[in-house]
Amino acid sequence: MFLGIDPGRDKSGWALVDDEGNLCVSGIFRTEDAPCFFDALAQTSFPSLERFVLENALNEAPDLSLSELLMGDGTGKEFLLSLAQSASFGVKLVPERETTLSARMLYWRLHPPRGLWRLVSTKLRVPPRDIDDLAAWAIVLRYRETQSKK
Repeated sequence: MFLGIDPGRDKSGWALVDDEGNLCVSGIFRTEDAPCFFDALAQTSFPSLERFVLENALNEAPDLSLSELLMGDGTGKEFLLSLAQSASFGVKLVPERETTLSARMLYWRLHPPRGLWRLVSTKLRVPPRDIDDLAAWAIVLRYRETQSKK
């Protein structure tokens, strides 16, 4: 399992991704809630994580034996990086350039448009919610892609 984090000043996205690159569960937490998020992760406290979930539900406890914790190298990473390291998580920084564009594509893959919206280019459609969690998924996918090229 991979945990991707898209750090931000006010809010950060996270995504738990399986070894094949499939999204298991994702969500967004406010930066002020980051200590609670990392504490819940460290204790594998799934009810505590549920409040941060946006995509898929924690119907069953996912296997949190993380092979990698991947974090975008952009704005707001310092605070989250220090929290993750103090919770004994090893973190790898991943370039997050253009992950928001990738996140939009991932959103429309998960939630295909209906009706006339299908005729509008995905580049012109704006998702109806924040997609920081899907940017975290894009970070994991980018990391896996770079690793497969090595």
